[in-house]
Amino acid sequence: MKPIAFEYLVDALKSLPGVGKKQAERIAYFLILKDEKYIKEFIERINESHLKIHFCKQCNNFAESELCDICSNKMRQLNKLCVVSSIEDLQKIEETNSYLGLYYVLQGEIDVKTKTNLDQHIIRKFMNLLQSHSFDEVILATNWTINGEATATFIKKIVNELSKANVYRLALGLPINSALDYADNTTLKYAIQNKTKY
Repeated sequence: MKPIAFEYLVDALKSLPGVGKKQAERIAYFLILKDEKYIKEFIERINESHLKIHFCKQCNNFAESELCDICSNKMRQLNKLCVVSSIEDLQKIEETNSYLGLYYVLQGEIDVKTKTNLDQHIIRKFMNLLQSHSFDEVILATNWTINGEATATFIKKIVNELSKANVYRLALGLPINSALDYADNTTLKYAIQNKTKY
């Protein structure tokens, strides 16, 4: 029988995304076998990131200042906006080096099955961004899933009501029912370059 403290650790590790029971147990064994210095530094890094990292005031990306590195970069194309579902999707697009505009992170998608809408604070913030900036182009880069498409339709309606920007949707290279996180850089690069009017 395993100690209760070990089971508590495994249970905590299982709460991490993508970590099942077997993986959690392997990580738990790894951590327990490490010396006190390693564990102390590991905990300090978690605490430091938790204290220092917050959401960008403008786009909801991770930031250590009021604005993230992208929003504060005057070299970006300020007339272009790419709307993504998550920070992971933003990072995935950035890795392609094919888009130089700004982003807006929705921090989720509409859940069609449970009829769960996007966070209203996130939507109000998005509306304020559209009204305070003059965008020529808005790219909807939500996932090609039922939820992603419902989200894109909803966001398109808001953009059309508040902005004169042309609305585009990622297209070529991304199959139906696919998530950006699983797309390779080349596929995603062509999807950006061959965006379609939405």
